Amino acid sequence: MESFDTIWETIHSKEEWGKYPSEPVIRFIARNYYKLDRSSVKILDFGCGAGSNTWYLAREGFDTYAFDGSRSAIGKVKDRFAREGLKADLKVCDALELEYQNEFFDCIIDNATIYANKFNNIKMMYQEVYDKLKVAGKIFTVMFSKNTTGYGTGKEIESGTFLNVSCGNLQGRGIVHFFDREEIASLLFEVGFNGIETDLLRYTDRGNVVEQYLVSACKVK
Repeated sequence: MESFDTIWETIHSKEEWGKYPSEPVIRFIARNYYKLDRSSVKILDFGCGAGSNTWYLAREGFDTYAFDGSRSAIGKVKDRFAREGLKADLKVCDALELEYQNEFFDCIIDNATIYANKFNNIKMMYQEVYDKLKVAGKIFTVMFSKNTTGYGTGKEIESGTFLNVSCGNLQGRGIVHFFDREEIASLLFEVGFNGIETDLLRYTDRGNVVEQYLVSACKVK
């Protein structure tokens, strides 16, 4: 496990969360793929956790794939799919050791997984995503802005990256890299993506600010 932080195995083994899909993910999928032959659209849930978006994609009839570094998380997804008669290709693996073929997926969803790494690993993960997408394939990725409660707390291990954030919704979640808009566009463009579109979602939760960038981009060659 080259990049997987074992804190996530602890979280998934002890906590019950993440059963229902993200509204921004639903919106992105609906806008881009609902009118297609869903059974022929291959979608990867990148770092699926408890599988909320995996569950949604499978229920909607897409050719669904998902992985996570946490055995407990994947075990829970498999149990849920067995109970509900759903199908997906589910794997336990590290985000930098993917076993899928290059140019295999039509779409890859990262619902706030890649952000939880040092910057060099983040860049390599986006390169992995790019390589695994077909030409004209799309990524939808979610990350946290520097306006999110917790930014600047804990131990700064590199610019914008903190370990053991001490407050907010990201407390107790290991490594966190906080982004700004310019950094996102530059990073994805450097990897090779085009058509980069960035939206902002901001809300409060028990007084904590959560501000997320919702980013879509396309592989054009």
